Amino acid sequence: MLKPFTTERLAIRQLQIEDAPELAGISDVPAVSQWVAFMEGGFPLEKAQALIAGQNDTGEYFFAVRLPEGMLIGAMGVIDHPDGSIEVGYWFGVDHQGKGYASEALLGTLAQIAADPLLAPRPVFAECRPDNTASIRLLTKTGFHATGRPGPRPNRIEFRLG
Repeated sequence: MLKPFTTERLAIRQLQIEDAPELAGISDVPAVSQWVAFMEGGFPLEKAQALIAGQNDTGEYFFAVRLPEGMLIGAMGVIDHPDGSIEVGYWFGVDHQGKGYASEALLGTLAQIAADPLLAPRPVFAECRPDNTASIRLLTKTGFHATGRPGPRPNRIEFRLG
């Protein structure tokens, strides 16, 4: 869906199966997995492998967010919904939260979507749990607004870009 790209501090490209151990390593901790709907109950290696392997079949694409030296610090998700909307999501390892990486990766991803003539005209949304104040702050800081509607997954609220 999106080609690999870089931001000031990050390199972002679609996750490959060889990324699964690192992805599980930063994701299979309650401080991360509690916020992501498909990680409920944890995110061991088998779930990471299945997520990566199923990208083309599901229309759900996931991108490795790496520091220049190569360390995986997080992931971005871009979901191509049948109604034409695009959903974005993200998660970052505990050691890399609160350092501006998520906003940098999200803004970079949004810029890539806006630059693609096939994606740019489509509505973009995100969702998060109503008690995830860090994510709500990030979404509003990057141009999203709460719609007052529930998100597609249980116990989530919807945010729209623009």
